[in-house]
Amino acid sequence: ARQGYKVAVFEQNQTVGGCTHTFEKEGFEFDVGVHYVGGFSSMVRKMYLTLSDGQLKWTKLDKSYDIMYNAQTGERIEMTDNHEENRRNLTKHFGIDKKLWKAFDRACFWAKFWSYVVLQLKLLNPIALRLVWPFVASFYHRYALRSTTDVLHELGFSPEAAGAITYHWGDHGVPPSRSPFFLTALLDRHYKGGGYFPRGGSSSIARTLTAAIERRGGHVFALAPVEKILTKKNIFNQYVANGVRIHGQDILVNKFVVSGAGFLTTFGIGDHGLVDANAGAAQRTLMRKSKGATIVNPCISDLSLFIGLDRCDNDLKLPAQNIWHISKEYGWNHDRAWQAMMTDSSPTASTAEHTPFLFISNESAKDPDFSLKYPGKSTSEVIAICRFDLFNDWATSTHETRDKDYLALKERLTESYLDAFYFHFPQTRGHVCFTSLGTPLTMNKFLGRCQGEVYALDHDISRFNSWCVQRALHPQTCVKNLYMTGEDAFLVSVTASMLSGFITAARATWGGWFDALPFVLRGLPDVMFG
Repeated sequence: ARQGYKVAVFEQNQTVGGCTHTFEKEGFEFDVGVHYVGGFSSMVRKMYLTLSDGQLKWTKLDKSYDIMYNAQTGERIEMTDNHEENRRNLTKHFGIDKKLWKAFDRACFWAKFWSYVVLQLKLLNPIALRLVWPFVASFYHRYALRSTTDVLHELGFSPEAAGAITYHWGDHGVPPSRSPFFLTALLDRHYKGGGYFPRGGSSSIARTLTAAIERRGGHVFALAPVEKILTKKNIFNQYVANGVRIHGQDILVNKFVVSGAGFLTTFGIGDHGLVDANAGAAQRTLMRKSKGATIVNPCISDLSLFIGLDRCDNDLKLPAQNIWHISKEYGWNHDRAWQAMMTDSSPTASTAEHTPFLFISNESAKDPDFSLKYPGKSTSEVIAICRFDLFNDWATSTHETRDKDYLALKERLTESYLDAFYFHFPQTRGHVCFTSLGTPLTMNKFLGRCQGEVYALDHDISRFNSWCVQRALHPQTCVKNLYMTGEDAFLVSVTASMLSGFITAARATWGGWFDALPFVLRGLPDVMFG
């Protein structure tokens, strides 16, 4: 839109914004996906201001933005907006010496450097990726793509210290043994300076960006699910995207189509993507191993308990921070907790007692405007990860027709999460007047997911370690005039998705290239290198 193009955005949900939308129920407003944002350098802040025409405002969380609580040992460690203070706290708890921190910082620098080099290739034509890959792949694999567990072990961190350093692996959804080290390196300084939250709630992001599009003559439509991305063959027998089908009506475009629905929804793994099976065959082939198995799969699912309270944050003394409640069974051993969850076929595998972690967030306390809209009230949220297949029995049913077993499971999960919430905030007992548990089936319904995936495609090592996958997830697809944007085309997080939008615009238009260059060349290093 900033380049003068007439833009039409189609959102399948009744509320625009995807994971940044909010919903209102029984007098409470709940944020769905944005809990805090880091990497808030001057360039990143400028990016949000540019996209929203200066309308999107942010508020800072408490000085201690994260609390890691080990339910096995009772350890409680605060993470503050002072990075050096965090290092001192970890040193105090785990006896980490300065030489070890220096070795860790060196490993982080090179992991981020080589991942930065590869991510920058998304700005260029896919041909450049193919040409450059042989020269960078060995360094990329050596420094950025080894597992976090292996790197921390070789550096000499104790298992307990390694567990504390990776306490927030839920930010990308992959445990240390499966995650490429560069993701841990990125998170090391990502919240240097603290965490931030959009003023007015996460819906402010979609609201201000929508207004910016409409001011430039564009339109944003809710309840407009795209049923198909239209393609045709040109004179060179090449598939070209030329429109979308919505509610049975074909809408043709003059320039190009951009999909922010993710790889699985756009191309599918079988024949069920938005793109015709023949047109999307080349893109899907890049994602398959020689034996036909998919290289990259959907990431883990989650459960979200939304809690409404009948007192304001000040009365209940709810802090503007998050608590990472670590597994009581496995403590700092995140990999064992993950393995236990993945091998437990019981529907109760995701109760508070068995899930690898709970993420507890006081959403309303982070937004100073919440009390103006909902005086005398507050909201919190408890999130746990889970396997989608535990809900397979109800995947084809509707909300109204799910049986008593489903309702009983939701009730048991709700009770276990409330117990954990009360443990950390006992003053809220007697003040919880509303709860609602969202399951992976909820994610499928409202966000158009395939298997309730919280971060679209998995961010494990296989997602990054081959040229063919990098090509499959490049913003410029194999279908002419069809582009991808969002987490699958770049990385997890709201800020990364915003940067992805700039990169996609750079591939689609020359004007977008010049718009994107300062943010990608300066904003991306700010996010990555702190």
